[in-house]
Amino acid sequence: MSASREKKARKELAASGAPDPKKVREEEERAKQRRSNLLYGIVAGVFVLAALYFLFTSIWKNYVVPAQQRNTTAITVDGVDHSAAEMDYYYHSSLNYWLNHEYATYLGISASTDLKTTNLNDMAKLITGVSGDEQWKDQEDVTWDEFLKYAAQRNLVQINTLCNKAKEDGYTFTDEMQAELNENLNAIKSAAKSYGTTFGNYLKAMYGSHITKSTYVDLWKQYAIARAYSNDHLESLTYTEADFEAYYEEHKEDLDVFSYESIVFNGVPASKTDEDGKTVEATDEEKEAAKNAAKEAADAALERFKAGEDLETIAKDYEIATYTKMDKTSHSHTNLGEWVSDEARKEGDVDVVESDPSYYVVLFHSRSRTDDRTVDVRHILFQADTSALDSNSATYEADVQAVKDAAKAKAEEALANWKAGEATEDTFAAMANELSEDPGSNANGGLYEKVYPGQMVTAFNDWCFDESRKAGDTGVVETSYGYHVMYFVGDNIPYWQFVAEESLRDADQTKWVEELVAGVTVTQGDGMAYVG
Repeated sequence: MSASREKKARKELAASGAPDPKKVREEEERAKQRRSNLLYGIVAGVFVLAALYFLFTSIWKNYVVPAQQRNTTAITVDGVDHSAAEMDYYYHSSLNYWLNHEYATYLGISASTDLKTTNLNDMAKLITGVSGDEQWKDQEDVTWDEFLKYAAQRNLVQINTLCNKAKEDGYTFTDEMQAELNENLNAIKSAAKSYGTTFGNYLKAMYGSHITKSTYVDLWKQYAIARAYSNDHLESLTYTEADFEAYYEEHKEDLDVFSYESIVFNGVPASKTDEDGKTVEATDEEKEAAKNAAKEAADAALERFKAGEDLETIAKDYEIATYTKMDKTSHSHTNLGEWVSDEARKEGDVDVVESDPSYYVVLFHSRSRTDDRTVDVRHILFQADTSALDSNSATYEADVQAVKDAAKAKAEEALANWKAGEATEDTFAAMANELSEDPGSNANGGLYEKVYPGQMVTAFNDWCFDESRKAGDTGVVETSYGYHVMYFVGDNIPYWQFVAEESLRDADQTKWVEELVAGVTVTQGDGMAYVG
């Protein structure tokens, strides 16, 4: 999605009750951290459970869908046919991703959504980026089913193309990939057992009624090879300080932070109730009067400030006023935010800014780049998993504490053993690979690079960004996940550079993938009728 289109969408959403666009941006940054660059949640694992509703609403399809539907050609890519079962896998992979999205409620999608009749709302278009694709730009009404079929086709084409290119360059399915596949198959078996169903039924619940184990395995192998090829290219992309500065100059509005004080004078009439206690809607005259009162108060407050009083003191004299001091806050797409982020703004500027029906008196202090540091850290997680405990047991609290104590003891023992040995970063990394229960880092020495403030859970974050923290520091931290043995590697690039680097890499990686698939010929077959 272009920057201008995204900005327009955010403005339209500002008063809709949707999440803070800044939170959406943070989610997009987290998504970039998780991505394999294979678009829209094509995941190898089975740790997304929302799709289990199929077990109860459409499991009958497992027994009535003819085999010929499963094998009917859904799309043909450069002369190679791909079945409805394959497309169904990609369709439901995307569906599972969006069902489990942090903002699923605001996206307008849930287990009960009729995908064939429900259109993507503005928030969904913003986050999926569907309105940024040329083929969609003139279509206001796009159903979830249409979008998921589009995403499924795109993902299938991209993964197959990447896989084929990878094989041409000598990539093969490795022992490590096989081990990961085995873990996934075992996880499916365990999940199926826990839900009282069969391996096959669970697989169908996750990836559509046409899926079989052999199809799943084949598709996963393609994905693994494509992922390795894609990630190797992604890691090969490097940028200079000049690249970062050029990106910053183009995106100052989103990378800068702003400090200012304000008083907002509420222009909404005080609520009234009738004799039955029901809220009475204010009249147009009452609304206009309240707005005018807010404007008069703001103008008077501005004059008092210019005469030497401070905003916080002034605000105390008005019932309709609220004083706020903002320190290094991100840009917001509101009238106030636009005033604050005006490039002509200088320290000491003050004015009245309308935010219908309210008014702000705002005093500008400063604008600066987001120079918060990022850090590199290693950790070893010992989980404190209490999910198997009986919450109705009389000893439940003691049982929970026992699980936590056991995890803490393991963490402290591991740290003590490390200190008793060579006590180097390399030995810590080796211990993380051996002991850590964090699937996101237990194959790379427990390493998380370029961690930015607020990215991790609170206790983990606070330990990393303690002002006294220095390279080589260790410790044990408790979080909701269990106990972490921590090793501080050191500071990394400033946060604004991290955002610039991620954005540049994401754009260049997307361009690379698009160029790879640009010459691919795709035609749809009768099997598309059986997808979804």
